Amino acid sequence: MPSTKNVETLADLKERLADSDFLISTGFTGLNVATMTEFRRKLQSQGLQYRVVKNTLATLAAEELGTPQISQLLTGPTGLLMGKGDPAEAAKLLTEHIRASRITMQVNGAMVDGQVLSAQQVNALATMPPRPVIMAQLMGQIAGVASRLARSLNGPAQGLATTLNGPSRSIATVLQRNAEKQAS
Repeated sequence: MPSTKNVETLADLKERLADSDFLISTGFTGLNVATMTEFRRKLQSQGLQYRVVKNTLATLAAEELGTPQISQLLTGPTGLLMGKGDPAEAAKLLTEHIRASRITMQVNGAMVDGQVLSAQQVNALATMPPRPVIMAQLMGQIAGVASRLARSLNGPAQGLATTLNGPSRSIATVLQRNAEKQAS
């Protein structure tokens, strides 16, 4: 019979996992309370949360939510960084904090859009530019392709218009010169 505390913890964990767009799994061995508190405050200021979990409860919560692949990220003492929004920003915040604080927090992996990422992929995600920058770059690429396409499609029509306009210009020039001769 599970304890009341474990049942409540499982329900809370299921709710947090269901409300999160992504999660990053880390180890936390060797971190003192002050470092952990500072880390959590920094994450909370960005709308993220860090939760130390029991692997068995996290596995049960993931299975009940239909995402059993989360269990691949649960190795050893585990903490989960969860949140909404851009996972690249969260990964960047995590890696910068690890580097700046000189702590030995191991990144186990992440789950983004239902896909499990390795620790190396999380580090690569942290080096990516923010989503708005990527979107702006993509829009610039699309705009460049669209303008080149418009020029390519406009070229033959412009050539035809120039060709058709040529004789009428010649006639207009001849008529104008005749009118100038008669006026002088």
